[in-house]
Amino acid sequence: MPYTLWSRNRLIGETDLGFIYRENRYRVGWFHPNELGERLMPAATGVGPAMRAEQILGPDGTLSADLLAAIDQFESLELELRGPSGERFETEDIGIIDTHYLLSLAEAADADRLEEEPLSPEDEKAIEEFVAEWKDAHADEDVVEEPEAELPRYQIQVRFAQDMFLP
Repeated sequence: MPYTLWSRNRLIGETDLGFIYRENRYRVGWFHPNELGERLMPAATGVGPAMRAEQILGPDGTLSADLLAAIDQFESLELELRGPSGERFETEDIGIIDTHYLLSLAEAADADRLEEEPLSPEDEKAIEEFVAEWKDAHADEDVVEEPEAELPRYQIQVRFAQDMFLP
């Protein structure tokens, strides 16, 4: 069921809040911005990266100012969620997360781990042997590699002001 997200009475996109139900009045799903919404996404998604930068680098006047500016930009959007028939839902919090940013964090963590703990020559040899054996054992099979599905760019997380059931 489509729900719409609005900023200052301007439609900026939609979601089905289709992820698995979460406790404490949270609902989550993919967010699909329209053209205006795409232009607003830097303001909608900027708080998380600004918080992370300050967390990683520590107290810094410039980073603190960047975080406060990101919060101001996000709050200026005045986001509101509406139902399929246009009714406005009371929310405590609405957050938009950039999936590409999240994936970049995971890739960076993987790269850091590989740099910190390189494989020993024995481990590399064991892996190469395992792969060669697997390929030999499955040489007669037609292996069809599925292309990796592209995830939507944004996720939305909504915390409702009160308990309510949404289809």
